[in-house]
Amino acid sequence: MNSGFLNIWKPAGLTSSQAVGRVRRILGIRQIGHAGTLDPDAVGVLPMAVGSATRLLPYVPGEPKIYEAWVEVGTSTHTGDAAGRVTARSQGWELPGGAVEEAARWLSGSVWQIPPQVSALKIGGVRQYQAVRENQTVWPAPRRVRIEPLEAIEVVEGGWRFRAEVGSGTYIRALVRDWAEILGVAAHLKKLARIQVGRWTEAGAATLEDLESGWERHLQSWDTVLDGVPRYPLTAPEFDRVQNGDVRVLEKLPEDRLGILALTVEGRLAAIVEGPPYRYRLVFKEGT
Repeated sequence: MNSGFLNIWKPAGLTSSQAVGRVRRILGIRQIGHAGTLDPDAVGVLPMAVGSATRLLPYVPGEPKIYEAWVEVGTSTHTGDAAGRVTARSQGWELPGGAVEEAARWLSGSVWQIPPQVSALKIGGVRQYQAVRENQTVWPAPRRVRIEPLEAIEVVEGGWRFRAEVGSGTYIRALVRDWAEILGVAAHLKKLARIQVGRWTEAGAATLEDLESGWERHLQSWDTVLDGVPRYPLTAPEFDRVQNGDVRVLEKLPEDRLGILALTVEGRLAAIVEGPPYRYRLVFKEGT
């Protein structure tokens, strides 16, 4: 089986695209994509799709996203993390007990967040990090994000460690920036680990070294990943008609379900449809 999903633990020092490149070389398969970008200095869960399963990435549940992070107090940087140049300093770390936890309350729930100035978001067709690199002023638009729960796990001299469950589009660097501003200190994100994306967790993640010693045993089938998607079994003749986009097959599908439905034949995925009224979204010619 050369189609399916991998739960990869991305090491620090690689962009998500570079991690995909490494996996391509290990597997000897060109068609690989990832779900959920991680910053180069971050480590953590980076789901990847292999072969025809790349077409299923839009249907793969990407939440919750859970992060564990370490904050260093004393300096702020232009990127919001340890890789950036220092833009501000603060002296001392003598906040009253419970201040870090209390400030977290203002950042929890459905809140507005301004993305970091250095990011891959585009403004006027230009990546923000490229605009900053060219000394342009960047003003990212605020966006609604979900941060809940947010909890400080450990507060120590020089910073704190926290865990956050967030929705799509949330920047942990921006969260740290705002948290520090509420507390009135300069701080930046020192370390970041993503420990869960949807059904994928740190405990089940494979390193690049694990793949080198036998990647096939880490490959997960489509039905394991899309376990929440309802199935509808096809007969062999119906499967043949689906390959040709025959809409008469869709007229037989149950009308009491709203959303996507997986059409299967002998355990293989023949198509993804959406409705009712049902429409083809993806058709797999050989099944996957």
